[in-house]
Amino acid sequence: MRSHDQFDVVDIHHHVGRLDAVARASGGGSAPSLEDDIAARLRYMDDHHIAEAVIMPANGYPAPNGLEDTKRVNDFVARYRDRHPDRFTAALGTVSPLEGDGALDEIDRCLTELGMKAIVWHHRFQGTVLDHPMMDAFLDRLKQHGVPAFVHIIADSTLESPWRLEILADRHPDLTFVALDGFSSPDQAHWMTYLASKHPNIIFDTGVMISVAHLVESFVARIGAHRLLLGTDFYSFPKLFNHPFPIYELLSSSLTDEECAAILGGNARALFAGSQPNKGTSHA
Repeated sequence: MRSHDQFDVVDIHHHVGRLDAVARASGGGSAPSLEDDIAARLRYMDDHHIAEAVIMPANGYPAPNGLEDTKRVNDFVARYRDRHPDRFTAALGTVSPLEGDGALDEIDRCLTELGMKAIVWHHRFQGTVLDHPMMDAFLDRLKQHGVPAFVHIIADSTLESPWRLEILADRHPDLTFVALDGFSSPDQAHWMTYLASKHPNIIFDTGVMISVAHLVESFVARIGAHRLLLGTDFYSFPKLFNHPFPIYELLSSSLTDEECAAILGGNARALFAGSQPNKGTSHA
């Protein structure tokens, strides 16, 4: 197996905050303090030689006050990033399709005032389908800012089925989509290569990549290493796994060193280097 030392690893899939739905189902418990959460994340990163992490909200947060709660979540993610900007080198904000036109202003605030690099959705926790009609207005706003859209397509959610992402990718061919959790079942892993071949504006991460039939080498052979990003789907609470499988699978794979270097960090740096918010954009 190749050594971690050969690569400067960027993990683009870290959630910040408590995943309430899973925490309740698994018996709850007390969420760590901010300092303890940061310490656990940095320990995980150091243990697995992850140089940088891209952080995003933990979806499923209580939102009795609607958009105001989402704003507080985005503020928290930005504060978290600012505690260790050398390790948490990019942050993503979120809005809900149910928050309507007011969420467009929150997208602007995330990308300009808070300095976030993109907007992320996890529709199964936000209670809507991936191709919700409001998504068109949101995605048009991202295009004005010149940033990508991050969306989850985890295999156990019909709200996030990949065919819904295909609809959005067709409707917005000039926007880059980052599909998270696409290799989260054997059946869906087969689907990703086909989806990638038909939709050049979608790139993929390795989050929730399962240990069998994920076909990552086949994907790279047919589509190219440039369409794949390392993501581990890390939550500090509740703890979801002990071993970031995708890192070690890539290190042990038959991919070339150049392909591994691209997936493990190079592609992420290129993506965000080309995704600087346009602070001068007018939305009148």
